[in-house]
Amino acid sequence: MKGQMSLMVFVVAAGLAALGARAAARPPEDPWNVAPLKGAYKGKFLIGAALNYPALMGRAPMDVAIAQRHFDAITCGNSMKPDFTQPEEGRFTFEQGDRCVEIARKSGAAVIGHTLVWHSQTPAWFFRGPDGNPPDRELALARMRKHISTVVGHYRGKVKQWDVVNEAISDTPGELLRPTPWLKAIGEDYIAEAFRAAHAADPRAVLIYNDYNIELAYKRPKAIQLLKSLLAQKAPVHAVGIQCHWRLDGVNLAEVEESIKQFGALGLKVMITELDLGVLPTRYRGADVSFRERLTPEQRAAVNPYTAGMPDDVARKQADLYGAAFEMFLRHRKVVRRVTFWGPHDGDSWLNGFPIRGRTEYPLLFNRQGKPKPAYYAVMKAAGASVPTSPPNPDAPAPGAAARPQGGPGGMWGPIVLNPDDVQAFAEPPEGIAANRADVPHGKLEMVEYDSTTVGTKRRMQVYTPPGYSPDTKYPVVYLLHGIGGDETEWQRFATPNLLLDNLLAEGKAVPMILVMPNGRAQKNDRAEGDVFATAPAFAAFEQDLLKDVIPAIEARYSVQGDREHRALAGLSMGGGQSLNFGLAHLDTFAWVGGFSSAPNTKPPAQLVPDPSAAREKLKLLWLSCGSKDGLIRISQGVHAYLKEQGVPHVWNVDGHAHDATHWRNNLYHFLQRLFR
Repeated sequence: MKGQMSLMVFVVAAGLAALGARAAARPPEDPWNVAPLKGAYKGKFLIGAALNYPALMGRAPMDVAIAQRHFDAITCGNSMKPDFTQPEEGRFTFEQGDRCVEIARKSGAAVIGHTLVWHSQTPAWFFRGPDGNPPDRELALARMRKHISTVVGHYRGKVKQWDVVNEAISDTPGELLRPTPWLKAIGEDYIAEAFRAAHAADPRAVLIYNDYNIELAYKRPKAIQLLKSLLAQKAPVHAVGIQCHWRLDGVNLAEVEESIKQFGALGLKVMITELDLGVLPTRYRGADVSFRERLTPEQRAAVNPYTAGMPDDVARKQADLYGAAFEMFLRHRKVVRRVTFWGPHDGDSWLNGFPIRGRTEYPLLFNRQGKPKPAYYAVMKAAGASVPTSPPNPDAPAPGAAARPQGGPGGMWGPIVLNPDDVQAFAEPPEGIAANRADVPHGKLEMVEYDSTTVGTKRRMQVYTPPGYSPDTKYPVVYLLHGIGGDETEWQRFATPNLLLDNLLAEGKAVPMILVMPNGRAQKNDRAEGDVFATAPAFAAFEQDLLKDVIPAIEARYSVQGDREHRALAGLSMGGGQSLNFGLAHLDTFAWVGGFSSAPNTKPPAQLVPDPSAAREKLKLLWLSCGSKDGLIRISQGVHAYLKEQGVPHVWNVDGHAHDATHWRNNLYHFLQRLFR
């Protein structure tokens, strides 16, 4: 359900072989090669985990290894959501979902599809009619049915269970359904219609209604009311999914058990769909992905106490609660048919960034190195397995270790060391900066093709034009480059720049501009497939594609201001390095340049800026940013230090994030506001 973060790292030629070997190498005994969970729970219920983008792209082999050894159900965490499967109307993409299916096939695991209908991570075009206004019922219903029939049909017989509708119940007292665009366009029967469409596409699939906090007393009655209504409408709903995003200090298992009983009494099966058990303090107890807690730096440090490790007493308390929960699930094994963890290990958990960004959480059974935690042994013991009396805590802090609120895990070449001026230059953006707001005008996002003389083929790029775009007006242009594991859709998946800019324009915080998101891998097969590190030369070759093909194509197709002062170049990770390399080498083409957590393809600082006086004269804005928990921060630190020494004005923004989508989205938010003014 949650949107997850991914690491896109590229290493220059000198370090490429070493990094590849490091990624592929495993210790003689992989720590996760303990007795498999799925063996202990065989014949009881399925036990699963969610896999996300890095695992599906071949960049997280440990995630895949843990999933294949321990779990007999695998959920595609993000790759089957609408923004992945149909980013544009009529253009379906199944590459990542297909990889999830293949990973599951190799270990004989059941594939769980997540999710078909949701108010979040659904492209804006679903909710926009031909006139730019919300669609009428007929159009919205037709779009929903087509999406479901195409996606479920593609995976017919391969995906065994589907989360059909996700989080439709409102948290507001007295309100049954969340006022989503689906509800507004179609009406209350959109949920039943979604189930009917899914059943028609695959009559053998188990269809699930999925939501958070429906095991709690305040929300359970609404869930019962909705489910009874669906059953009365003869909607083919087979199970209810309880997400179970729990906190160590707030779980009432008796209340959970009562919910399982009541859902079972309706004749429905129960799936525990997104289980995790966070140990960090937080006030928010839901799972609405749009929510974030706003804290001062002092407050943030207080609620992130375990940066140096998880104390033994906390690990034991977590293990005890996990053990009791699984004993309860087993008491109701005729109703509870699957328990899925929301991630294979702590390092992949969404709770590291929710509801407070930049924390170090420990919510799952395996730690960041894949070592089994006391919680793993407690879950095994609940199933009757023989386990050690006092299993070790692999995350125990070293004697005398202090928490490091600013630090993170070690960087690629050693510990992260923050300098005195490695500080956050701008406040965290307000919540909802990239929300799909119905009260603001929306621009147009389209996929266009161009002839690449550099590559010798037609290539694609996404282009956003602002609301009210007119050929009678000349617009500045921003070119946004992606990371090594991405393509022309990556910025849209991670940051939805179109919605972000829509909102900035509506608030008068940015000038109307065109956004161009090309594919920075300049080769005929430009998909992020196989060993993405081997495509390094294609990223370097993109310099010529950008200058000779992309920019001319944009300026021929759109009404733009074609001078350097109205042209910006920025990117994330690998694309950040490209932006610095290309932008600073062509100051006659770009006056605005940004690198967000730039990767090791970034040239040495003296090569980036061989003539500091020219940079001082020509640059309108040079933006450098990196998260304080990003293992690549040394690259940006080196560029910043050189620019500071040479007196080249620039922004240096070090926030509390890692190499993740939140950092990129937030910095794009600040960057766009300062362009072309």
